[in-house]
Amino acid sequence: MFLQKSKLFRGMDQEVLKEIDKIMIKESRAEGTVLFDRGAAANDLYVLIEGSIELTIGDNGHVTYVVKSPGEAFGWSSLVNHHVYTASAVCSSPTELIRIPSDTLNMIFESNPASGLMFFRRLAEIISKRVAISYNLLLRSHEKTSRYLRSVGSF
Repeated sequence: MFLQKSKLFRGMDQEVLKEIDKIMIKESRAEGTVLFDRGAAANDLYVLIEGSIELTIGDNGHVTYVVKSPGEAFGWSSLVNHHVYTASAVCSSPTELIRIPSDTLNMIFESNPASGLMFFRRLAEIISKRVAISYNLLLRSHEKTSRYLRSVGSF
């Protein structure tokens, strides 16, 4: 079962994985396909099978993260109360993915709290790592800007 390749689902109860397998939708998307826009209603969690997805924030389309590892999940906003996507997702190559309706996934976890707890703990770990990566990139960008401004005498 492909979902077990995803860190979020690895080691989860087999019966729960079978329930999730019943609701997931396998999709093929062409390069350039927009999966969702920032601010749009967040209804689905995605798991990459093959290809790559650029996640962008802001109006200038700054790429903040590239989803490229099979089993990597994105679209987490669909699983929390905010229910709008915080980034836009665009296929940067031909892509195979799994789309999982978040309302049904949450119902499965409500019926299977041990698996739900495992899933959300792993999700928190992944989000924490991605925030740390983004913070470090932002810090490096700020340092480069500061060095440049000092070199041209603006500070």
